[in-house]
Amino acid sequence: MKSKLKNKMLSANCNPDPDSHRDDRERTKNYDALFVIRHSSFIIAFSVILLTGCTSKKEAVHHDTYTCPMHPTIIREKPGACPVCGMDLVKKGQPGEEVKITAELNYLLKPTNAMVITSIKTIMPVQKALDFTTHANGIIAYDTRRFSSVPIRFGGRIEKLWIKYNFQPIRKGRKVLEIYSPELVTAQRDLLYLLKSDKENSQLLEGAKEKLRLLGVSNSQIDQLVSSGQELYSFAVYSPVDGYIVEEGSLKAWVPAVLGQSPNASMDGGMASGGSSAVQQTSTAFSGGELLIREGMYVSTGQVIFKVVNTEYVWAEFDVYQRDAAFVKVNDRVQVTQENAPFVEARVNFVQPFFKSGESFTKVRVYLPNAGNRFRIGQLVTASLTSPSGDSMWIPLSARLNLGTKEIAFTKKRGVFRPKEIVTARRSGEWVEVLEGLAVSDSLAYNAQFMIDSESFIKVKN
Repeated sequence: MKSKLKNKMLSANCNPDPDSHRDDRERTKNYDALFVIRHSSFIIAFSVILLTGCTSKKEAVHHDTYTCPMHPTIIREKPGACPVCGMDLVKKGQPGEEVKITAELNYLLKPTNAMVITSIKTIMPVQKALDFTTHANGIIAYDTRRFSSVPIRFGGRIEKLWIKYNFQPIRKGRKVLEIYSPELVTAQRDLLYLLKSDKENSQLLEGAKEKLRLLGVSNSQIDQLVSSGQELYSFAVYSPVDGYIVEEGSLKAWVPAVLGQSPNASMDGGMASGGSSAVQQTSTAFSGGELLIREGMYVSTGQVIFKVVNTEYVWAEFDVYQRDAAFVKVNDRVQVTQENAPFVEARVNFVQPFFKSGESFTKVRVYLPNAGNRFRIGQLVTASLTSPSGDSMWIPLSARLNLGTKEIAFTKKRGVFRPKEIVTARRSGEWVEVLEGLAVSDSLAYNAQFMIDSESFIKVKN
């Protein structure tokens, strides 16, 4: 190229002079400098392209890899699902990469126990008078005021037993058993002797008759004795009322089974401690087993062999939680409900003024008419007790979150939810009364459960 340039210059000037040769040499130098500059630029550009290619080739070696968040040992070169748990694989970060946390990102990354950003539905507390309703589980029991005993007023031997099994129905005036009593035979003979020897002594005759009456002999039996003139060797014992006849031992075993146990449900919808055993003992007592008393056995004066239980009226005993017991009063309205039957309207008749050992409930008693044996003894029932309340603040039950040691609600301010401790009292259906911690103007999350996850630890700063 350089030689071509020189030839061209020589051909252009056939007769060069010294000045022209000097100019040609300067031009040649300029062309040489230009050539070197162009050649150097070419070399630099080629070097850059070469280095870039090497760098790209080096970077290609560090290709992207994907791993499972739950099983880091799983590494794949392409996106997909984890073969162990099925989760989507995520891209692994390259060494040296750092995530820059700006002020906005730092605001969003605050822990959930400090504040929550969400578009959940909100509600405001309601100030109103609302009837307080509480629910309780209970059991139907005998009205102990309607127990009647069948005592033995004279000792002797049982000649005939008309009762065959426990809980046998019986009518008033029906014969229960017949007893031979030497004491009773002697009293009859005394009356017959006076009638034969001293018939005119009305005072002695009346005394002998009164002795028989005190021994349990009826006036009709005395008249029969006087008219026949023959003493009776066996006397009948009759039922004083209508009902079911129960042997004394069976009744003692049954009463603790039903009245001494708690049928209430516990925090998660089942029977409280002792409730299932109460039902088992009740069913055992109601099995109508054989009588312990037998014909030919001897009984003593004053011994109570049977009791007659009248079921025209029964009572239901309910277990009320301590937090609700203070608001339940005598004469409060009650709706008693049994399974697959309409409810019965009643009133609270008795509130137990003490706690039994091992129980944390207050007993509430309701007297119920039982025409047609609608209620069965030992049957489980539920009650809705309603009492009026004054003007107070109420929030939906879903807006309150129970942490065990405290209760909170999430209040919304400037688009952010913050937990706030509250103090609650009574419940009425899906509403709960708030005593402290909230104002009527506060905006609350309608469902507090949506504000947390399984790993949140709520920190309340009121």
